[in-house]
Amino acid sequence: MQASVAVSEALEAGKLSAAPRDGAADFAVAWLAVVVVSLAVAATCVVVSFDAHARQPGRLRRMLDLGPSVRGARLLLAIFAGLLAAAEVLRLPFFSRAVVSPPRHVVPCLAYPLVAHGVAEPCFLATVLLLLRASTGGARLPAAALAVPFACLPFLSAHVAVLVLPAAVAPYPGQLAHAADVDARCAYPAYAAALLVALAALYAPLLLSACWTVAAVAINRRMRARAYALAALVVVPLPVQVVALALSSVWETPRRTSPVAAFLGFLAVGIAAAAALTILVLLPVYDALFLGDDEQLPVAVAAAGEEARELDR
Repeated sequence: MQASVAVSEALEAGKLSAAPRDGAADFAVAWLAVVVVSLAVAATCVVVSFDAHARQPGRLRRMLDLGPSVRGARLLLAIFAGLLAAAEVLRLPFFSRAVVSPPRHVVPCLAYPLVAHGVAEPCFLATVLLLLRASTGGARLPAAALAVPFACLPFLSAHVAVLVLPAAVAPYPGQLAHAADVDARCAYPAYAAALLVALAALYAPLLLSACWTVAAVAINRRMRARAYALAALVVVPLPVQVVALALSSVWETPRRTSPVAAFLGFLAVGIAAAAALTILVLLPVYDALFLGDDEQLPVAVAAAGEEARELDR
């Protein structure tokens, strides 16, 4: 069976050179991936362990929205943030040497954009958007959380089509699918960069609008500051990631990548993942544990809780 252009390019690159050596940027990527995955695991443990407190009836649970309806969405956020960081390991040289033998050591470079930006990042951004809209009543949980996995379907389908369709069916130029450079280091293919641009163009305005809405209805300065921080730390890194990954394929010469540019791209999305986990998962639980009883709540918050109960009735 005839392979696709992307797979043929990867196999040819594997025949021409041995697996590359690890550099300082590769170790930095691995360290950052461990940090983000650890934060995602910690967020998962916090959400699960707080379930016993969330089951207790009371005004505190209702106003901070820590019940089972939000628990599923927050768990999804932690899962996809961890997957996004773990997928970064696919493009590191030590992983390709340990898992795949030459001349197929370039094949994980094809899996990296598929897993990271065809599955993990679209679902991660969709979950952030869902939690923001749910906080202002724009989405119904947990039913709306069931739609999160479908957010990746258009991007996943496009990635799979590039990897599966034979060259005779989709005879696009080979330079659009370069998964590795002349040194067999993972590059970022042009087709994946185009899909990443589409992803950022879709979610950046939606997330900005959702953060603005949350800030507009926030009941105190702390919540408003968190909404602005989320906009700055999740939305702003998206174009930085796009530019860095695009440059990683054309840094010194059209066929030699820059590990530093690739690291900057992951640093941007790592900051976004850490910020989302902290603001949308960890801080609400911290508030619930340390805010105190109903008597210590601000009057505006208590009034909002009373209004929410009236609407539920």
